Amino acid sequence: MENLFQLVVPAGADIMGCILDFLADHKLTSVYIIGAIGSAKNIRVAAPVENDLPLRCVEIPFHSSCEIVGFTGEVMEWGCVDTELAAMYPDKDSPLFVHIHVAAASAGGHVFGGGFRGGKAFRSLRIFMLSV
Repeated sequence: MENLFQLVVPAGADIMGCILDFLADHKLTSVYIIGAIGSAKNIRVAAPVENDLPLRCVEIPFHSSCEIVGFTGEVMEWGCVDTELAAMYPDKDSPLFVHIHVAAASAGGHVFGGGFRGGKAFRSLRIFMLSV
């Protein structure tokens, strides 16, 4: 499949930074992130503060290492992003909107997740993407 890409994020590397670099290197602007396998640490996720719209989120840090059990998302140019969703992302330094949801398991089998805001690969993390 010509449109299937794999990114390997090495131990200690910034996951979001590696994704953005990979997208730029391959000139990709419209991508589905279809999954990932591996481990991470110091993950930050966004979670809703209340059950009302417009959505307001708070960033929650998880300082332990974890296994990634779910990692899906989308990448697009900012002009294609729904305005309410775009408003939740104040950092628009990149020309691309990277929107990922993550679920991860930490020690004791505790699972947490939310909107992925950042983190580092622990051992390594393989991310699979389809260009569209």
